[in-house]
Amino acid sequence: MSKIKICGLSRPEDAQIANEGQPDFAGFILTPSKRQVTVSQAAAISRLLSPSIARVGVFAKETPGEIANAAIMLELDGIQLHFDTTPAFLDELHNRLSRFPFRRTPFLWQRIAVPASAVTGSAAGSAAGSVAGSAAGAVAGSVAGSAAGSDTGSALDTVSGKDLSAGLGTLADLSLFDGLLLDSFHGGQDGGTGKTFPWRLAMDFIVNNSLEATRIIVAGGLNTDNVADAISFFKPYAVDVSSGVETNGYKDREKVLRFLETARKAQVQ
Repeated sequence: MSKIKICGLSRPEDAQIANEGQPDFAGFILTPSKRQVTVSQAAAISRLLSPSIARVGVFAKETPGEIANAAIMLELDGIQLHFDTTPAFLDELHNRLSRFPFRRTPFLWQRIAVPASAVTGSAAGSAAGSVAGSAAGAVAGSVAGSAAGSDTGSALDTVSGKDLSAGLGTLADLSLFDGLLLDSFHGGQDGGTGKTFPWRLAMDFIVNNSLEATRIIVAGGLNTDNVADAISFFKPYAVDVSSGVETNGYKDREKVLRFLETARKAQVQ
């Protein structure tokens, strides 16, 4: 049964909503973002959360030392690395984490950036591929130069998952991560876009790399209208939502509870 993560908690009220709905995971954005919280803010919210909800910290620009310090201060159950993690960075992070007396070492999720949309034509592909020189930019450029993308989560038949795999050469060995989180890369923004990515492209990537569904977390533009389809299509370990359960940038109790109910019903039909 796919687990559920509500990401981007930023207020004490969000903990109350989470306690009512009981997702499996609650995420704190501890990196520059419109949903960013400080470690002390996250700690205050975390103290209000039910102990049955696992705490996940999301990081993108922080050093291994900063991530490890936040993990021990917040007693994180999991660490989400929302950037292209190099082997050297992962080694240093493991080294830092080993110095702390965790009750259980936090699990590690690696973000895999999937182009949310693409414009056909070589010029568009070249421009997209230049974004920050990152793997996500390279992948976006590769896909943009070969086929149109989709913002609806519909199947994309003309692009191979090999395009996505080709941009991951700088990443650490994927087998070293406990989970791989598929999220949208759109308009130079890596995650938090509220846009879906072409699911067929992502599925090609999963198949080409012989990845188990039990290690896949699906994010990127999920909401009450499409989460059941995402669970049916990917049969993932977990689904992850943030903007899809918000109103005016804040968690909306009714949307959160409807999302949780819909995701759970989709798995018993």
